[in-house]
Formats: sequence, C-alpha cells, structure tokens
Amino acid sequence: MSVSVEQARRKEGEGNTPVEDLLRNKDILIVDDDPIFRSMIRAVLETYSCNVKEANNGLEGLQMLKHSLPDVLLCDLAMPILNGIEFVEEAVLEYPMLPIIVISGSGDMQDVAKVLRLGAKDFLVKPISDVSILIKSLSSALKLSEESSLRMQDFSSQWFRTSELDKSCNDELHWHLEYLQEEPNVGRELLFELLPESEAQHANWKLSYRLLQSTDGMPLIFDYEWLLDGRLFFYLVDSHSGGENGVISCLLIRAFFNDFIREQQMSTNTISAMVASIEKGMSTMDNSQAMSGVFGYVDLSEQAVFILSAGLDAIWESNNQRNVLRANNQLTINASNNQVHRFSVKEGANSLSLNNVGCSSFKLELTSF
Repeated sequence: MSVSVEQARRKEGEGNTPVEDLLRNKDILIVDDDPIFRSMIRAVLETYSCNVKEANNGLEGLQMLKHSLPDVLLCDLAMPILNGIEFVEEAVLEYPMLPIIVISGSGDMQDVAKVLRLGAKDFLVKPISDVSILIKSLSSALKLSEESSLRMQDFSSQWFRTSELDKSCNDELHWHLEYLQEEPNVGRELLFELLPESEAQHANWKLSYRLLQSTDGMPLIFDYEWLLDGRLFFYLVDSHSGGENGVISCLLIRAFFNDFIREQQMSTNTISAMVASIEKGMSTMDNSQAMSGVFGYVDLSEQAVFILSAGLDAIWESNNQRNVLRANNQLTINASNNQVHRFSVKEGANSLSLNNVGCSSFKLELTSF
C-alpha cells in the first residue's frame, strides 16, 4: 500500500474527521486466505479504532458470522475450501442486510459482476495502493447500512449516491468509476457480465430475450425487473453511443433504474420521470454525451405496455399487429419529453425488437401459456 494511513487522513482533512467518527468501534470481519494482506488491512483499520476479526477461508468466515455479525464484511474472491463467490452466496442468503465488500486479486470482471448481482455493495482490486480507497469504501458501506431505507440499493446506486441528487455526481463518483474509465476493456467486460438471466416467469407469462453482438465492441445493455404485482420494468441502452463515458453512463442508468424499481412508483408518467432523473444525473458528468436507449414497463393487469424511445427505432408486435416507434430525442437531449407509447399486450406472443443498432440484434419476447 503506497499511500500511508497518515496520507489518507491528510486527504480527509486535519483533526477528528467524520470518517474517523463513523469507523470508530465498528466491527470489521476480513475473510482472506492471505495472512500478510489481512495483517496489513488490520493495521490500517485499527488506526481508525475499528474492532477487526479475521477468517482464513469462507467456511471459517460463515462459522464466525453465526456467532456475531460485523458492521462490514471484507471478502476475497479467491480462497480455498469455500471460494469468495460461494461464501457471498451463503452470506447474502443468511444475512441480506450485511454490507459486503469483495476484493479481487485478478480483476476478473466475471466473478466481480456475479457477486455484485448477488448483493455485494462494492469491490476493490488488489493490490490496494491507496488506503483512502479502502476507507472511503468502508465509510460508504457503513452510511448505507445506517439508512434502513437504502440498504437494499443496488451497488450502482451507492457508487453514484443517487440518494443525494443535490450534489454533483462528479464530486461523488466512487474510485472505481475512474478505474473503469481508465481500463475500458475491464469496463466493457463488466457490462457484459451484468446482463441478466435470459428467461424469467411470472404466473402464466414468460419473458425471454435474445441479444446477439460482438464481444469486441461496446455492448447493448439490457436489464429488467419483474415485480410481484405483475409489473415488468425494462430498459435497453446502446453503450457505444456514449463514447468514452459509455461504461459510466450505463452504470448510472442502472442505478436510477434500480432506485425507481425499489421505490415502486406507479403512474402513467413513471417512464418519463425515470428518464428525467437519468438525464439529470448524466448532466453533471464531465463531457457527457447523448446516448440512445429504450425504456418501458408492462402492466399485465391492464394488458398494456408503455414504451419511451430515446434515440433507437423499435417495433412492438402483438398477435401480428405491428407498431413502429421512431427514435426521437436521445438521452441528455430532453428525452423525458418524448412520447410514451401505450400498446396492447395480448394473450399469446408479444415482442419488442430493435432496428438500426449496428451489427447487434435484440428481441424481447413476452408470451402467455
């Protein structure tokens, strides 16, 4: 660690800082099979008056969790006996409110993305050359855990501080957003790995999607969430259209999408309001660039789909009835003012497909059975 604790504290300011107050007497569990790394992290945290416990592997970590829960858990991904992914799966299942920060020694985005989808709040990459990165990550996780209404936020919401919209996103960006910008290949890999399961089911309805694209270029990003009341929310964004900020913009969109789902807002203006929030966040980014996407939700109780196109041509088909959506304004160009189209969702086959997206091909299908 090239940046010392003293240097990290100088970054935070002189005297007793809010970070020191936040970390004082907090219980931190480090699960890592590297004793040297554990001792280094312990030394740093103890200077902040943290109570630190250590586990040598995932199995030992689970046994320690049964006796007492820490305020934050630090977990390596590559461990013997029970690896990091298996450990996080078990920990999230048993202790869903426990803030987990994963540590990757390889920078493998496939593993990182998996644990982020499982519910981990942050990730760090070894070697941790700057102590302040670790301290900021811990502080952020602790703040999140103290706000019960924010505990179930997606990791991306934490990175962008979507609960503090009056502050500039540029001031609030987490360290690894800069890391992903500096490592475009890593950022692209993370976007690919965050794509959701290709099939889902609710009652007698089934969702499936097909997304064909090259792994060499910036991908189309699709995500969805099916709520228990039958509403299905989804979006698709062309990350290539965002230029050098494509990865960061896609993660920001994910953050606001997940926050809207968590709040479960319901009105005919839901999509417009969500897009407006996304545009507000994007407007605070340096060199923000217009991006193309499609946003929508399906209300099965009304047998209707509501779709807003922001720069992408799309086609909605329902039992051989074909409706064409034109591109309209892109994100950051008042896309929230674009028309929200309402189409029927009928028993049988329904689909949304996209045109003019380069060499990529996308089709979302919603069928009853």
